[in-house]
Amino acid sequence: MAAGIPRVALLIESSRTYGRGILRGIARYAHVNGPWSIYSQERELHSGVPAWLKEWKGDGIIARIEDPRMANALLRLGHPVVDVLGNNRFKAIPGFDTDACAVAQLAADFFLQAGFGHLAFCGYRGIPFSDRREAAFCARLEKWGLKVRVFSSRLPHYPPHIQAVEQSGLAAEQAIAGWLRQQPWPLGLFACNDVRAQQVLNACREHGVKVPEQVAVMGVDDDDVLCNLCDPPLTSIEPDTERLGFEAARQLDQMMQGKKPEIELVQIPPLRVVERASTDVVPIGDAITVQAMRFIRDHVDDGISVKDVLANAGRSRTDLEQRFRRWLKTSIHGEIIRRRMDRVCSLLRQTDLHLNEITRRAGFSTTAHLCRLFHSRLGQTPTQYRDSHKIKR
Repeated sequence: MAAGIPRVALLIESSRTYGRGILRGIARYAHVNGPWSIYSQERELHSGVPAWLKEWKGDGIIARIEDPRMANALLRLGHPVVDVLGNNRFKAIPGFDTDACAVAQLAADFFLQAGFGHLAFCGYRGIPFSDRREAAFCARLEKWGLKVRVFSSRLPHYPPHIQAVEQSGLAAEQAIAGWLRQQPWPLGLFACNDVRAQQVLNACREHGVKVPEQVAVMGVDDDDVLCNLCDPPLTSIEPDTERLGFEAARQLDQMMQGKKPEIELVQIPPLRVVERASTDVVPIGDAITVQAMRFIRDHVDDGISVKDVLANAGRSRTDLEQRFRRWLKTSIHGEIIRRRMDRVCSLLRQTDLHLNEITRRAGFSTTAHLCRLFHSRLGQTPTQYRDSHKIKR
């Protein structure tokens, strides 16, 4: 790299939440460790290599690389290149992607903890990120002895890009509805992304399938505009795209300084499940347990106890504990603690709040109790957990 401000080209679409998150992460890295001179333009994912790049005098490129042809074209320019699509592995190009196994685990665990016994996946067959999420979701649930029912549109010919695949998925809504009617209900359905999930919701609405009572639907990407345009609003997994962009920028910076990268695909875990109305159901055949579960969910941050749950349900402890054991395979106290621990992990990942404040917000009585419980369940301290999920600077 020549002396002066590094010149970096970004071939990343800004038309979607996912791409914009990556761009924010790159911007954060450049502001902290730069400055960088950024070259970018409004583009779609499938736009390819822009003509201006062939004459561009720069130092490095971060791109969403769709295929070997695009990868080779970028390498021929002679600049260090980092891929932030992660669909394929390219020789001499390090890649970054959202961890498919971690995404699938979040989805599977969410549906299992909610009490679903019937699970399904709806994706785009032949699209790498969809295939990986499907395989990981099925593998995760197989460990629990559950078989996933899968709907994947097999297209007559391979489309050139994901937007074309998604557009073709609109024509499959009637087929999706017919397939859903053949499944046992209530069904927890995990879609490969928010667009596919919206298509499932459209199929349900147009063909009289009730959401979430009969089919609860979850997507991936947490595109807040798209999720709230859905009817009902869509539950989705939020990827850590800002961290992905930050780490990709760090890798490019090292390459521009002459450091040889370890060529591998770096998997960035997602942040959390963002719950909305499309999964707001407890799929168990007992109204008393459902009422108690919802009370815990809505008030777990308030420091509630088993006594509060019993008062809300209007049942004896023996009766309600038996119901929880039958339907949820846990105790009332166990469900309260699980919800509180989820809240703690979320706050540790997403905020810089002091541990005492996290203790208060998660409904724990003392920080010492929180720390002991956290270590016994996760095998590390809250500080260690936060450090493992923090963007390194």
